Amino acid sequence: MATSFEYTQKFAGNPSEVFSLLAREDFILAKCAATGSLSTQATVGEAGENQGQTLTSVRVLPADLPAPAKTLVGDTITVTETQVWSAPDSDGSRTATVTVEFSGPMGFKGNLQLTPSLEGFTSVTTRGTFTANVPFIGGKIEKVAAEQTQRYLAAEERVAGEWLAR
Repeated sequence: MATSFEYTQKFAGNPSEVFSLLAREDFILAKCAATGSLSTQATVGEAGENQGQTLTSVRVLPADLPAPAKTLVGDTITVTETQVWSAPDSDGSRTATVTVEFSGPMGFKGNLQLTPSLEGFTSVTTRGTFTANVPFIGGKIEKVAAEQTQRYLAAEERVAGEWLAR
């Protein structure tokens, strides 16, 4: 079973400004702290020649899962997120592949699309699929992960708004 996910964030600023912020290690650490991470490591690197950048974060989070799933992972979950971004298009748009690996029997694969709007903001749309390989309760775990990811992305949007307003 798999659970589809889509969520769009809006950021005040042009694509260059927004991506520059999203690709800062100190911002990645701040957004993860604001979303309840117990610890976080972040790295930003080049994706390759004439490419964009690779953003990686490794977070330890409290395991906020249904009781049967919590017995599989324990009190915390380690989440490794890797975003591989393209170089910008002429209008500043970018795309990325995103992979999220959980310390439990679940993962997320998808893509990100960063685009400018005529109203002067930049949107980032996340699309993908959660997959939990757990008999009987996999769908429930996927739905919980999707809800938590939506809260995480909303918090990222809020923190980015604060940083961009500085």
